[in-house]
Amino acid sequence: MFKNIGSKIKTLSKVVCWLGIITSVLLGVLTIVAAFSEGNVDVSEIVMGAIYIIGGSIASWLGSFFTYGFGEIIDKLSEIAYNTKK
Repeated sequence: MFKNIGSKIKTLSKVVCWLGIITSVLLGVLTIVAAFSEGNVDVSEIVMGAIYIIGGSIASWLGSFFTYGFGEIIDKLSEIAYNTKK
């Protein structure tokens, strides 16, 4: 379970990033659709939906950098430890 943990952390980082992007887009689209479905077009809800789409996607992407970088550090340290044991 804990073998090759660096690669697992990096994979988890990618999955969480994509889930965050998908969730942000869905939330934004639902907000925009709700703005049109009420009969009166509410511009503030459309702007909020666009912010959800753009801001949420960028936040998920930037947040994944730190987790992916941590996994990369663990991979490199494991490689250094393995090469030093020889």
